[in-house]
Amino acid sequence: MASFNKFQDFIEQLGKGVHQLHAAGHTFKVFLSNEQPLAADTQKSDIAEITMTNEANHGAGGADIENDYTETDGTGTMTAVDKVFEASGGTVGPFQFAVIYNDTAANDELMGWYDYGSAITLQDGETFTVDFGASLATLGP
Repeated sequence: MASFNKFQDFIEQLGKGVHQLHAAGHTFKVFLSNEQPLAADTQKSDIAEITMTNEANHGAGGADIENDYTETDGTGTMTAVDKVFEASGGTVGPFQFAVIYNDTAANDELMGWYDYGSAITLQDGETFTVDFGASLATLGP
């Protein structure tokens, strides 16, 4: 499974109210990249998005992860819906990282990224799923 890493600035911006994690709040998206994200990166423009030959599933800027947020007994959980990227009409990639950012925030502030360990290239007709698991982020004690 890919490892998740958060951008340092995400925590600061969360505390300053830049991010609203619930579905009625802000739209978070995921895009694919072959550029190594740095923990100190702050906005989407800091990381190059790969160009897809045919963006059948998602346009430029990535896919809406359909985020939501709930709280139970003092622990908050942000969830996301898995996203499938498909190569159609050619290859997609290479890419190694799936980067999550807040598309609603003024500067497209970054949240975190998944590192898949090595470059991936999809051949025509192949798909790649960004699997967020049971939760994308948990806040609490």
